[in-house]
Amino acid sequence: MKLGFIGTGTISSAIVEGLSQSSIRGSIILSPRNAEVAAQLAQRHDNVTIARDNQAVLDVADTVVVAVRPQIAHQVLTALRFRPDHEILSVVPAVSLPYLQSVTAPARRVTRAVPLPSAAYRQSPTVMYPSNPSVKALLDELGTAIELDREEEFEIYTAATAIMSSYFGFASTLASWMEHQGASSEKARVYVGQMLRGLAAATTVMHDRSFAELALEHETRGGLNEQVFRTIAPTGEFVELTRALDDILKRLETGKAQRPTLS
Repeated sequence: MKLGFIGTGTISSAIVEGLSQSSIRGSIILSPRNAEVAAQLAQRHDNVTIARDNQAVLDVADTVVVAVRPQIAHQVLTALRFRPDHEILSVVPAVSLPYLQSVTAPARRVTRAVPLPSAAYRQSPTVMYPSNPSVKALLDELGTAIELDREEEFEIYTAATAIMSSYFGFASTLASWMEHQGASSEKARVYVGQMLRGLAAATTVMHDRSFAELALEHETRGGLNEQVFRTIAPTGEFVELTRALDDILKRLETGKAQRPTLS
């Protein structure tokens, strides 16, 4: 495999790092857009090289990962010459499959996906559309590939990724509270990190339980967990989180509607 990247940011870096620990072998060609990140990746991995420009990436690669910001996708992609045999994997949010198929023609196979930064340590749940065995095999090396049945689902999963910083903010609030009460900052970080890791493991070990059922199983009537949960979520759900996600979904759908379309 000759894997090329148009755009070298956080997600591209995570994919490269994850693949370096996988069974997939092949050359990786990076665009020079983010020169610092590209240079660091090339220095760490013998199979990574930096092309002189975006077109040079396409000229060498057989699989092309498009990882630019949606605001500049049209400008970048319309300046490139694709081949019929190119396999296109777009990780650009809010840019539709029909548009991507049009702008990357004559490339015949285009797939959308949403890898997360955890791809760097091969723990990313990555949604993809449409079904594509070769792309699924690649994404499974970075964690777990989840094939969607409809493109309309895509923005829902993209919106769900918006909770990542909130997750760490939750952990930070807990650790800071412990420190304020007199706990060692170093030990509090270890404790909180391990506790959250263990709770995350429960979702795979007890995969037959819904998240709501797991919440109930981790509290007792009148107990400490119930008290905290009812204090911060009196109705049994995080209402403000739901509202925030509604706003994110609306933003994604609005942005998608405003992207250029090609006939």
